[in-house]
Amino acid sequence: MVTHEHSNTTQGLTTSRNVIAAISSIIPGLGHIYKGQYRIGAGIMIISPFLIWVALILGFATAGIGLLIPVFFIIAIAWHAYHIEDERRHPGGII
Repeated sequence: MVTHEHSNTTQGLTTSRNVIAAISSIIPGLGHIYKGQYRIGAGIMIISPFLIWVALILGFATAGIGLLIPVFFIIAIAWHAYHIEDERRHPGGII
């Protein structure tokens, strides 16, 4: 039987893991790796330098507007890391 107190603890732990994953996405892909999504995280880590390079080239070509691409990219990656399923399946109490 699941008590209301246990349910609140589990929900709080899930929320804190989601926040940690989103903050870890400052380094793109790290939040996904934290949540056990290793293939997605590695793919993002491989693609990120290329995207930054393209953004720098576009930044020169578009008078700086292209430099917004990495900002939107990191925000999108953080959002995805927050909402993706946690594959680690650790028992409660381990962050």
